[in-house]
Amino acid sequence: QAQYEKEDAAMKATLDEQLALKLAKEKELNEVNGQVQDKQEFKDAKEADLGAESKLEKSIETDCKWVETHFESRRDKRKAEMDGLTQAKSYLAGVEAGDEI
Repeated sequence: QAQYEKEDAAMKATLDEQLALKLAKEKELNEVNGQVQDKQEFKDAKEADLGAESKLEKSIETDCKWVETHFESRRDKRKAEMDGLTQAKSYLAGVEAGDEI
């Protein structure tokens, strides 16, 4: 009987140790899972940022291509417009001075 009680106590002690170890490992697993989830959220945020940067790059590229193809004609049109305004200003200045009519 004494041998049985001794073995029973040892088995209970081992069981308690194993339960404590199991709880510690479950806690550690939860911490690791939390870290994995944090890393996944960080990764998802970075992927979303990358997608936004890609869209921005494409839109800038489109804008730059448009400017590249239209710059010369727009410059010429603005120059003609400025020349026309200068001529109109000169004409109006002459009319005010009484030189033309």
